[in-house]
Amino acid sequence: MNFIKVVFAGVIGVLSCQAMADPAWAPDVPKARAAFEKETGIPLRAGHHIEPTIFKGYYAVRTGKAGGASAYFREDMAWLGNIKSPGWSIQSPADSSSGGKRAWLQQQLGQVPLDRLVLVKRSTPPVAVIWSAPDCPYCRMLEKALEQEGASVYVAPVGVSESGFEQAAKVYCSGQPAQAWKAVMQNAGAADDLPKPACDYPRDMLSDIGFFFGMGRPVTPIVIFADRFTITGWGEQGQVLLRQKISDKIFFND
Repeated sequence: MNFIKVVFAGVIGVLSCQAMADPAWAPDVPKARAAFEKETGIPLRAGHHIEPTIFKGYYAVRTGKAGGASAYFREDMAWLGNIKSPGWSIQSPADSSSGGKRAWLQQQLGQVPLDRLVLVKRSTPPVAVIWSAPDCPYCRMLEKALEQEGASVYVAPVGVSESGFEQAAKVYCSGQPAQAWKAVMQNAGAADDLPKPACDYPRDMLSDIGFFFGMGRPVTPIVIFADRFTITGWGEQGQVLLRQKISDKIFFND
């Protein structure tokens, strides 16, 4: 994308935090399906299925086809995504407090399984989670900035097109995914190693991360710093922010 959008953690999103899921949340798919069908007024389409996301309290409606757009809903049905209209749809009043929204973002980022992302190590501890694609030119600009600043990051590799997703899957399932990611993003080809045996590229999970942190606009790249400060797109302003986070030693625990 050709612009950078800065989203402060204190003002991110339009979600109500009044119904955040309990940490001990146990998914109940039959109950969720019944609530979904009651809300939409139609039965679940043939071939579609409902499953919990990595975000507690939130479910996804999957088409069963690779690349098919998912729809999302919260178990109280007060929040919908891609169901009645593209992006977010809020039925309950959004919590207007910056503290509530910051708490929501902290909760969601805390649920992202960092060990299932690609840790690309450079000279710093991990400074951000990046939702990035090999066929995105602004993602390549971001990658150059990360190299220049020596910034380590967790990468959620996705694609803009199907060919991009194919590259992302090869990187993710590489025996050396960090090296493979660098090679692809630097136009140096793929890493010369064997793929991990029985590797399953978690396309749905990675796509969910972009939808949630892009607030219904999953446009690459999305950069989520360790302090939950989030930006979409990349440019000079992003590099200034990156340097500031490194200077302030705002890192994830490696």
